[in-house]
Amino acid sequence: MTEYDFDVAPSFAEQDRALVLPVVQRLKELGVSVYYDEDRLVETWGLDLVEHLSDTYGERVRFVLLFASHNYVEHKWARLQRRAAQARALEQQVEYVLPVKIDDTAVPGLSETIGYLDLRRHDTETIARAVVQKLAQHRSEFTPQTPITAQAVQALTAERPKGWEYLLYVGVVWQGMRTLDSKYWEHFLRYAPRNGHVEHGTGLDAVRDRNVLLGEIIAVAVDTIFTPHAQEAAFGAGNADRIIHLGRLFVQTYDEILEWARTIYATSYADAHARVAARIQARFADQQLEAMHKVAQDLREVADTLVERLTAGEQINVNVPLVFEVDPDLEAEFVIAVGKLSG
Repeated sequence: MTEYDFDVAPSFAEQDRALVLPVVQRLKELGVSVYYDEDRLVETWGLDLVEHLSDTYGERVRFVLLFASHNYVEHKWARLQRRAAQARALEQQVEYVLPVKIDDTAVPGLSETIGYLDLRRHDTETIARAVVQKLAQHRSEFTPQTPITAQAVQALTAERPKGWEYLLYVGVVWQGMRTLDSKYWEHFLRYAPRNGHVEHGTGLDAVRDRNVLLGEIIAVAVDTIFTPHAQEAAFGAGNADRIIHLGRLFVQTYDEILEWARTIYATSYADAHARVAARIQARFADQQLEAMHKVAQDLREVADTLVERLTAGEQINVNVPLVFEVDPDLEAEFVIAVGKLSG
């Protein structure tokens, strides 16, 4: 893990110092190493401040705590600090700038979709504790890309940053889903390599069997995996093994649905009408696959800002929307195709 001279450096306008100072003081009380300009007067005496601040805010601190305001945007030294911090943020894959709003002024280069805390809604203690949690998450060196090994899980559970359960779950789900990206893409291409199976005749029995099988995949998930009881048993108890298991079951269910459709696409059909009906039926999986894929994407997008979001009171949703509904137009198309088999 990279070592830094300081855990955090506040970046603020001089006019906002009175608002920032209580946060700085509380961070120090909590054992956080803070780069604070008034503590460094001897160190900076006679130095080129442009070079010194660029180095400090770009290299020497783990996080920059940016206090965004109208004053901040207009302040020349704050502008220098911000640019140094943003330059580093572009180079690394994890968050570096932690914004705190003083007012609603937009800060150049900072996206409005970034997780913010807000001095108007969050008190000094809340902001300071959020920084502590962020540092704990960093020390665990756990991100959604971190391989799920015993050592990685042990490091995460030892630090237990706020939202660690969600971070672990996201890691399991995201990594598992990534291994299935090609299958997902091929599903919507309506492609699968030949599996050597040839279906003869009308295939009506196979149509019925496939409907039952897909219904069972969904029913089992609804009744066992995606239940409040299962979620509570894993997340409520903070049980890392169960969280990992639950994440893998999510991926396994997703893969089962992919394989259900993939088998249809991989089969060769002696009857042309049977082929048409089967390939329409395979599209019954589309909406559930899209819903599960979106859950994984949404979880991944919030993973880096879990601390800020949870501190702000946001509820992180790990529930899976079970939307096994067939589009009416697709269903009508399927009924017509099946009618040609029985006719």
